[in-house]
Amino acid sequence: MNKSFYTVEKLEEGTFRIDECGRDNCYLLLGEEDTLLIDCSIGTGHLPTLLSTLTRLPVTVAATHAHGDHAGAGYQFPALFVPKEEITLNFRIQNLRFYRRKLLSNTMKKQGITKKNIDGSIFRAKWLPMEDGRVFDLGGRTVRTFRVPGHTAGSTVFADETRLLLFLGDSICPVLPMHTYRCLPLSSWLPGARRVLALANEGYTMFCGHGDGRMSAELLAQQIAWVQEILKQYPHNETKHRRAFYPEFSAEGCVGFDPANLY
Repeated sequence: MNKSFYTVEKLEEGTFRIDECGRDNCYLLLGEEDTLLIDCSIGTGHLPTLLSTLTRLPVTVAATHAHGDHAGAGYQFPALFVPKEEITLNFRIQNLRFYRRKLLSNTMKKQGITKKNIDGSIFRAKWLPMEDGRVFDLGGRTVRTFRVPGHTAGSTVFADETRLLLFLGDSICPVLPMHTYRCLPLSSWLPGARRVLALANEGYTMFCGHGDGRMSAELLAQQIAWVQEILKQYPHNETKHRRAFYPEFSAEGCVGFDPANLY
């Protein structure tokens, strides 16, 4: 069922990146007894059908945050773990079919997607509260979560402590999305980003929620420096909200920010 809308990349044995229509990534981690799906994308077609070709183990689903391009297909599964801060009506609304279709509107014609391919209501999904520091024991593979607030209040990183892998969602991306609706102030992102950088410098490999999934320690260090430069240039919040990029927009790396939401 619409498996062609998904591209599967094997990152290493038992670890897969699943790209949905070139729009967003989710990650499948196989253990000896259980499987963890980190994010489930918008829900173009039927994701469980694809997963059944990759594993026969039970699948636990957890979202890095509750935006519709990361939790939208949650209704296709028995339950979905979501950061407890984001189990709210606002985030539920952002996962409605109308908004998920809107997220894919630019790629629909190119990928041969119609509105019928994006169905289901998020209100059918069972959202389970995911606490900061939750551990997923997959059998021979341990994944621990920690918050990196900024892009959203509950944005969560998944640290595979067995394979030394970090799954970042939108907490950290080449184009850092700190200019979208309901982001926390830009300055709030720095502590979590420094924690992630420390792990990357210790040997963890990072994968993010968009593009080809790759995120380097060098780029993250540069983004931290860029954020510090932005804060020096803007000692106070501006009065009007607007979207800006620093030093300028580049798909290779930049910081998206709102000068009215810095502190």
